[in-house]
Amino acid sequence: MSEVADQRLLECVRQLRPELESTLSGLEQSLGMHPPTGAVGEKLNLEKDAVGILLEAAGMERDVVESWQSPVASEVLETRSIPFLAGLPDLRQIEDQQIVHDYHRFPGMTGLDAIEVGWRIYRRSGGPTGHRLFVYNANRHNVETVTGVDMIYVNEFTGGVTTVQYKRMRKEADLWTYRYDATAERELERMAMVDKECEQLDDGLDPRLVTAPSMVKLCRNVPFVMSSTALIPGMYLTRPHFKALIDSPLARGTRGGRRLREGDVPRYLNNTTFATLLKDGWLGTRGASSDYVIDLILRALSPDGPGSVAVGLHGSSIAPGNRRSPW
Repeated sequence: MSEVADQRLLECVRQLRPELESTLSGLEQSLGMHPPTGAVGEKLNLEKDAVGILLEAAGMERDVVESWQSPVASEVLETRSIPFLAGLPDLRQIEDQQIVHDYHRFPGMTGLDAIEVGWRIYRRSGGPTGHRLFVYNANRHNVETVTGVDMIYVNEFTGGVTTVQYKRMRKEADLWTYRYDATAERELERMAMVDKECEQLDDGLDPRLVTAPSMVKLCRNVPFVMSSTALIPGMYLTRPHFKALIDSPLARGTRGGRRLREGDVPRYLNNTTFATLLKDGWLGTRGASSDYVIDLILRALSPDGPGSVAVGLHGSSIAPGNRRSPW
């Protein structure tokens, strides 16, 4: 159908159903927008995935992420690193005292110089025992300074903290491939230092499958799609697992470099398994190690922090576990 025919059809619908004017206008706006591409699209796609996983871990639907609309003009979006959350409907309920409590749980989340900030509150039904998720998204103004996206999940009931660093795989000779470089080496060393400190502070009181906070997601570099709830295909790995794969002979290239191909990783956690383990409290720090990581999170939100970060604080009076009835 041609553009002229489209406009005529919409005009006919408006005349027949004038009460649909606002809906049709919103539809026109969304259809007329082109999803961001390049570095902007890549960053938004990773932030969208992080928000989707946080919602999954809190037992909530991901439908809200497909309602994203650019909060600024396209030319502004190309030069300023606007948080993904800034394009989602504003669902804040600041009059709710529990939400005010959640908001002040991380006092550094009120916005800092040179950082764009977005935040939202999502709640599940269920009265006083209902789940709520505080999602915070911050990144630097200039797209060029955004070097990576971190996802941080905090379960307020268990005190557990899990962090995920995204690593992008790109197509090489028709194979999804991740290239390991000096920057990744430094990042992995920092993660190892955090994990070691958490091991020393761990109280061992609450059962976990993984008590270290640091994990990696190797994910495909796919285009940013606005009207979709899909998560990015990828592989979640603990830091030691990722390190072992990178150090294996399989990762050595012919010129001495290191890379991982998607088919070189036989065992990993997919999106569903990872979200389920988070939801059921099997991943993350405990005791004093959680306090240590939260302190690091607050430091990361300073102007010298990472290029982009998505933080989810999951609060509930229901203990995590395999029994689904309370959810």
